[in-house]
Order: sequence, then structure tokens, then C-alpha cells
Amino acid sequence: MSTPVKRLHRGPQPVRVESRTWTLVGDLLIVCAMKSLKLVLLFLLLFPSLPAAGQEAVPPVDPQGIVESIEISGVPEDDISQAVRGMMQKLVGQRLDQQGANDLLDRIEIELPGFIATTKLAVGTEPDRIKLVFVVEKSNEQPGRRININSRYTVEDVHIDGIDESRLSRGIRDDIHKLIGQMLNQALADRIHHRMIRELRPRYSVVKRVVKGTRPQHVVVVYEVKKASWIPFLDLSPYIVYHSKQNFSAAADVPIQVGTNRFTFGIVDDADQLLERFAGFRIGYENVNVGTERLGIGLHYGSFHERWQPVTTSGIYRERRTFDPSLTFAFDPRLKLTAGVSLSGLEIQYPASHSENSNAALASLNFRGVWESSETDKHEVDAGYDLRAGAHNLDSDFIFTRHLGHALYAFQHERNKLTISVMAGGISGRAPLFERFSLGNTTTLRGWNKFDIAPLGGDRVIHATLQYGFGDVRIGTWTNDTDQKRPLETGFYLFYDTGAVGDRGSPMKARHSVGLGFGQESFFVALGFPIRTEGVQPTFMMGARF
Repeated sequence: MSTPVKRLHRGPQPVRVESRTWTLVGDLLIVCAMKSLKLVLLFLLLFPSLPAAGQEAVPPVDPQGIVESIEISGVPEDDISQAVRGMMQKLVGQRLDQQGANDLLDRIEIELPGFIATTKLAVGTEPDRIKLVFVVEKSNEQPGRRININSRYTVEDVHIDGIDESRLSRGIRDDIHKLIGQMLNQALADRIHHRMIRELRPRYSVVKRVVKGTRPQHVVVVYEVKKASWIPFLDLSPYIVYHSKQNFSAAADVPIQVGTNRFTFGIVDDADQLLERFAGFRIGYENVNVGTERLGIGLHYGSFHERWQPVTTSGIYRERRTFDPSLTFAFDPRLKLTAGVSLSGLEIQYPASHSENSNAALASLNFRGVWESSETDKHEVDAGYDLRAGAHNLDSDFIFTRHLGHALYAFQHERNKLTISVMAGGISGRAPLFERFSLGNTTTLRGWNKFDIAPLGGDRVIHATLQYGFGDVRIGTWTNDTDQKRPLETGFYLFYDTGAVGDRGSPMKARHSVGLGFGQESFFVALGFPIRTEGVQPTFMMGARF
């Protein structure tokens, strides 16, 4: 018989409400959070300009506020003329005259070619006061320098001056259109420039400029294409040079150009080029387009009085008159052939006063090329060969043949420039002193005196130069006659010269010199040191070409 199971009585069971309570609390918190988020978003929408916590609110600049002060940014104040700075100060204490400020921007850009000027407003010390800042920025940085600030400006347009745009390749035209309407991409603008140079050389040269646009903060990129001169005029730039052991030399010519014709009249007093110091006058006529741009003629006459060093008296002449007619043919703007004659009459002083002629046929072949392989690399090659031959059939008392070859290569990377040049020549026969070779002036064996090396010159010569330069370094400013400030920059260079000069049948002694200097193409100051065992005395040299 089974035993019945007894049921235990536990009384009424409590109701479990914990989970439901927590669910209600969670729902309530979510609802409150959503309402709070909506309030925050609504607040931000209504007050979007309020500063974040920990930051101060920047008050707006009143474009019609009273000018509290004037500042110049980007260039030293001295680069801007006193007159313009005085006009700037007249704006202080007045409500901003935007037209007056724009007029000053134009004045600044006239005084500083290659710069772009803009204005910027800043808050003053009081709500109705402003600070007016004139921002002056360079419009065309040289390759290799800091990133061009023109990148802050929008390209309004691109101009191709000098040729029709259709003459450019489709790729270049497409890249030009990419520039317009965008912030200036300096790298792309430079690539276009170099591609145009490669496509158009040697008949054309291309210059890139960035100028102010018609609207604020806009610029125009200009590619200026110029037809290369097949036969340039003879370089007769005025110059003055000084050699501490040979004194001053100078020349100045007045050119009168009419179309492709040029007349020149000049005076010269030079002890640097030849063994003698020659002083007198010269006149000339040139036509660089005789029916065609490939053909040119030149007629040059000079009359000079000679002065000599005591060591050269055995071969001196007191007067020298020369007449040099020539004809030049250009294969292209880089390669030219010149032929002609040089007719010289000499008044010989020793052993008795008499006249002699030195009449020679002449011919020369010259090549000069300049190109850029990248935005920062530039190459230059200048080479030539000259032949002069005195002959009986030209009624010459001096019978000789003179050969001279020269070559120069220059490589420039950013602001660094390496130059290598060589020269070699020889003379057979009897040549007058002004035809003989010499070394030791302001361009060869710098540091030596030519009268210590070969006072009567030589009929053989060889010379080489290695020069390294770096710059441009700003060393100050200068003021022109219109009270405009200009930066004064220069480059520094180191050089090594070596060479020898002498006569056939006698030994030639190689000489060396080193030195340093500073300057640009238009002027130089240098100190040369001859390398020898004793008596080293430096030579000071300086010069300018105008």
C-alpha cells in the first residue's frame, strides 16, 4: 500500500516586480536623453556662431571701420618709397577708403615689379577700429626656392603673347585650360613653360610671368613668346674694370638703332684685353637682316693711341688704326659663321719711325645654346673657333696664321652654378703684338700680372677655369632717382685658373691661381691669389657692365 504524498502549505506567494520596474526606469531615461539631445541640437541651430568652451569670441571686422594702424607684410618697409609710406599713414584715423587703399596697391606694384600687393583687415583695439595690413608677395619665385605664394591666388586667365595658341601641341593647350579657374598650380605652370620652350626653340624664346588680375585675389599667367634673333648686334655694353696691377680700363658706346640697322660711336681706354693700353675712339655700322634674317653685315673702324710697359718697348707702335668689314651667316639662332678681313695700319716707333700694315683674312664659327632640362636645372654651352691669316695678297707686312678655340659649359641647379671653360691657340709666322696671346688679367689667370708671365705675349696658349658660384644673397637695398627702393642681391663664387703661354721652341710653364669673389653678370668684385713658392701677393679686381 502506497504512502500518500503530503503537500506542504507555504501560504500566499509574493508577486515578482523587479524586472518590470527596471524596464520602466530604462525607458524613462532613454526618453529624457532623446529630449535633451533635441534641445542641444535646437540650441546649436539657433546659435551657430557661439564660440566653443574655453575659446573667446572673435568680433567681426568692420569694413568701414576707422583705421587704427598700418602694417606692411612680406617685404621690409624700406623697400617701399617714403612717399608711398607717407600716403599710407594719411589713412590712419580715417574711415577705410578702399579706393584709396587700392590706389596704394597700384603704386606698390609699380615700385616693386614682380610683386603682387593686397590688403587684409584685422580687428582693432575697439569695436569700430581696424588694422590695415598691406601684404606684398613675390609674383614669380625662382625655381628651387620656397613654395610660391601665388598658389594662394585663383588663375583668372592664361595669355599666350607672340604666337597663336593653335601652334602649340594639344597636350600643352589642355594643360593651359586646366589652370584657368583653379588655384595657381605653380608646378603645372612651370611644366607648361618648359614644354613650350622645348617645342619652340631655337626659333623662339619663352618667358613666363604672373601678373595681377582684374579681380581681387586673382592672377593672370602670361607666356610671352619672342622670336629669337638669328644675328644679334655686337655686344658693346659700356664697362669699367679695375686690376690692382694694371689699373683701370673702360669703354662706352652710344648706339643709334633704326630697325635692323645700328650705328655706334664710342670711346675706349683699355689695358685689360691686349698687351698694350690702347685709347681712342671707334665707330661702327651693323645690319642684322640683309634681305633675310640669316644674313648680316658689319663695318667697324677704330683709331687708337698705344701706351706700353717698359718691358715691351722693343715691339711697340704708337698708333693703330683698324677697319673690319665682315659678313655673318646664321644656320640657326645658335650657330653662326662669320667671314671678313681686318685691315690695320701701324705707326712703328723702333728702330726708326715707319708705317706697316697688318691685314688679315678672318673667319669664325660660333655656337651658343641655352636650355633647361627641368624646373631647376639650366645648361649653357658656348664654343667657337677663330682663324686670322695675314697674307701678301692683302698687302700685309705681317705674314701669319692665328688659330684660337674656346669652349664653355655652365650648369645651374637652383641657386648653384658650376662653370668649366677651356681655351687653346697657336700662331705661326710673324704676328703684331696685338695678335699675340697673353694671360693674367681680369678673366684669365686671375691673381697673376700678365707682364710677369710673358711681357711680349706668346704664340702658344692654353688656359682652363673651374668656377663654382652660389647665391643670390641679399646684402641691402638701393634707392633710384624716383625714390624707389630695390633689393640688392649678389652671388658668391670660388674659382681655380690654370694656364700657360709662351713661344715655340721655348718651354711653357704652367701657372695656377685660386680666388673668390661676389657679383652678378652686371658687376663683380674678386680677389685672386697666384700659386707660387714665394712672394704671394693677392690681386684685387672689380668691374661693372652697364
